Amino acid sequence: MPDPGFALQKAIFQRLSDELSVPVYDAVPMGTPYPYVTIDAERVTNTSPIAGRKREQRLIYLSVWSDYQGQAEVKRINGEIADALDERRLRLDDGRAVSVRMVSAESNREPDGRTYMGAVTFRVITTH
Repeated sequence: MPDPGFALQKAIFQRLSDELSVPVYDAVPMGTPYPYVTIDAERVTNTSPIAGRKREQRLIYLSVWSDYQGQAEVKRINGEIADALDERRLRLDDGRAVSVRMVSAESNREPDGRTYMGAVTFRVITTH
């Protein structure tokens, strides 16, 4: 069975696109206005037992970008992301997402003093 990484990204993108109040991007088009969410990175660790199905722990990193004055908008969107994904089943085209859990969320002002960034990290256990 193929690696479920791309199927997982597609499922996350679709869920977030359907449920968030802002656009979601893998690659942000030039000139895109704030706010929006990006799917930034994935880190995979092999957690397979000696015998049986292949299993991985995946850390999925999402970012929220806003130019709203203060952190309120970023925190609201962080909450929307948590509501859309945390402990909710994701259907994959390849493989299976056994567990989807938010492990951290943060917000901060960027060095330009005008832009705010949120970051939400999910741990997803996949098998295939």
